[in-house]
This record gives sequence, structure tokens and C-alpha cells, in this order.
Amino acid sequence: MPFVEANGVNLFYEFTGPEDGPVVIQFGGGLFGRHNFGMVNDGMRAKGFRLLAFDARGYGQSSCPREEYTIEGWADDGAALVRALGLKKVLVHGTSMGGMISIAFTAKYPELTIATCCDVAFAKPDLYRRTAFRIWRRMTESMAWDDFSDHVTTQAVGAKFMESPEGADCFEMIRSIVMLNDPYTVRQACLAMENMDLTPLVKKLKRPMLMTNGTHDVLSPPEMGPSGLAARKMVKLNKHISLVEFPDIGHADLLECPQDAIRIVSAFFKSHLKGK
Repeated sequence: MPFVEANGVNLFYEFTGPEDGPVVIQFGGGLFGRHNFGMVNDGMRAKGFRLLAFDARGYGQSSCPREEYTIEGWADDGAALVRALGLKKVLVHGTSMGGMISIAFTAKYPELTIATCCDVAFAKPDLYRRTAFRIWRRMTESMAWDDFSDHVTTQAVGAKFMESPEGADCFEMIRSIVMLNDPYTVRQACLAMENMDLTPLVKKLKRPMLMTNGTHDVLSPPEMGPSGLAARKMVKLNKHISLVEFPDIGHADLLECPQDAIRIVSAFFKSHLKGK
């Protein structure tokens, strides 16, 4: 099985898609990991992209050391993976917590980055989001894992989609993925997001970055309280950042409107491949 050693841990990875296609490294969310992109992978491969999925430190088949986990630390692991695989530059696609990791990756490693899409992400939590992640962390210590998964689903997936034919099995599907996680890693992910402040890195960004956000997202909204830094404010801080909002959904665009996500992200990536 494909593993590389990166920053003292073993990372599981896999390539899919055309061998001559531009490589897109995928950073998954705090509960879904590399499974986050399941609904858009076929579409991205059909657009000609070669996808690099991997289990981040603490997830899946990769090493899970008992230590502090941070957004920037996960970004450093991603850079080590890219270098270990002999890749010169990559496109970057991160969603939810993976979008936050993508912000850090792009700012710290511009020499490895062509362009980045940060999906349903932000750079600094406000009081509302800090509280939400603290409650999640406490839930993982006291609540049955399937109940915790169902609670997260109600925050991430729209009510209309849940009751649609496409969303009929969303609770079962999300449980099956969430229950793959080590509770220790999930608690560390919550702490990492609670304590995160990527404001200095946002100001340093030199590569093109597209923020994609659901207008009605509860977990990662494009507009937050005064203490937070989300997409609409990020656009004003750095000329390299742009924003596209999905007007009718919340957090789960890759699940609820995958074709729109594929179209928007692939067009953005291709526009920046032309001048590479």
C-alpha cells in the first residue's frame, strides 16, 4: 500500500485520475477526512484532474500519534507529502477544516501552489464558532458516537436535502464515515479550530485563492461575528482571494450540489493552469 514518511509520521495516499493530468491535493474535513470528496471525485477526474487523496496525521491508515494537532501542522504534512512524491507544484482543494488547512498550505508554501480552492472554510472563528467546536469536543467525550454524528449532520446538511430522494440515506452515510475516526483526533481537530488564527497568513497570500461558501452555512459562514475572519472579510484583506457563494445551501455543497461545485472549482483551476 502507498505510504510516505513525512515529518516523522507515515501518511497513506492514493492517486486517481489521468496520469498526465494536473495534480490536485485534497485536504478533507475534521470528521470526513479524505472521504469528503466522494461526491465530486468522478466529476473532477472527468475534467482531466489527477487527484491526490491522503489520510492526514491522525486519520485513517496514517499514523495517529498522541500529541497536539494544529492547522498549520497538517499543512506542513501536506507539503512534506508533495515533496516526497516529487511533485513540483499542485492545485489545492480543501473543504471545511481542510479548507482552513489549505489557507495555511498556500500561504506557507507558495512555491508548491498553483492555485487553491478553500471550500466552506474561514481563517479565524468568532465566539459562536468557538463555542460550537467546544461543544462538539465535549460531545465526543460524553455522547454515543452515532448520536454525535447525527447532531453534526443536522448542522451540516440542509433540511430540504435530508428529506429529498438524494438525501434519504445521508444520516446512515455520514455515520459510517464519522465512526471511522479516532475520538482523540476529532477532539484535537475541534481544539485546532477553536484556537486557530490564520489572519497573518491570509495577509501574506501570494497565490490565487477561491473561497466557496454556502450563504446559509451555520458552521463556516461567509460572514461571522466581529472577532472572526470569514470569506467576505478575507476578500477585502488580500487581492488574490475571490469568493463564490452557493445561495441556497449551508455547509454541505459537495454533497448537496456536487455538479455546481465541480463546475466552479474546475473552471477556477483551469483558468490558472493556462498561465502556469
